Amino acid sequence: MAAVTSTALDLITGALRNINALEAGEPIQPNDAADALQVLNDLLESLSTDKLFVFTANQNIVAWTPGQFQYTIGNPVQGTFVGTVNGGTPFITNVTTPLVLTFGLNGIGQTVGGSLTGLSGLIPPGATIVSQIGTTVTMNVNAIGSSALSDSITYTAPGNFAIARPLRLRPGYTRITASGNTGLDYWFDVCTLDDYNEIGYKGVPGPWPYIVCYQPTYPYGTIWVYPNPQQAGQVYLWTDVILTDFTTTTQTIQLPQGYSRALKKLLAMELAPEYGKNPSAELARQAWEARTYIKSLNETPVKKMRYDSALMSGNGRDASWIFHGGFGSNL
Repeated sequence: MAAVTSTALDLITGALRNINALEAGEPIQPNDAADALQVLNDLLESLSTDKLFVFTANQNIVAWTPGQFQYTIGNPVQGTFVGTVNGGTPFITNVTTPLVLTFGLNGIGQTVGGSLTGLSGLIPPGATIVSQIGTTVTMNVNAIGSSALSDSITYTAPGNFAIARPLRLRPGYTRITASGNTGLDYWFDVCTLDDYNEIGYKGVPGPWPYIVCYQPTYPYGTIWVYPNPQQAGQVYLWTDVILTDFTTTTQTIQLPQGYSRALKKLLAMELAPEYGKNPSAELARQAWEARTYIKSLNETPVKKMRYDSALMSGNGRDASWIFHGGFGSNL
């Protein structure tokens, strides 16, 4: 079975019907839909903090800076500015506000000065800032159309790594490439801040890190690495997916199997007090069951212990006692 495509309205409708606050075929009032959308987004943000509810991780390809062992990660909103969008070109002209621009690496290793979102919808999704020269901002893509009047545009200010601030990091690796040939991948582990603080001299130089510490500071997360990398290797940084908020009730989302039911049941439990309803024992059981199924699926199996085969061979029955201390028996 393929992934389920739902809208926020589908999830809200299912939740309200689960608590008998909506009849089959009955339309949702706009005010109720707006309130329920906010509750749904709060629920999604809360569920993102549950590692076992998150179904996968994002691969972000960034790079170490030689000699730098502390990095910021995140891409929060910096502010808005007004400018004229010129269709078919990457230029936004007549920008009267100087932008506070920083540059960082996005998830595919491109240097960007923040992402852009236009109120008029003329800026394509994924647009980023390349530069600002005078009153002209240059994007990485061409605008969809021209704005008759000045457009209100929101922009972000990236950290060293211009990706969404992660809640958690997973172990990853550094890929070293020499002479145009793909090299080896050198694995790094993610440690706690307490473990990192136990390192006496954190500036010890090395070709690439084998320890990464992540502190989820806000609005930028902070990464420390050890040893201090001396090569600009590609970094394959794995971050847990953050369940995306809905901006409108008609926005669609693709959900893996089991998530649509779980979100409807859990949202019903969240909405019940607002509608003066007491969740039934059956609804509580179904919500628990749906969430448990997902967490069981996402749980990481216990790793098997592995040993070098040379360590597992037994001593033969022989008289070579000088090597092993006497006669032995097969293990």
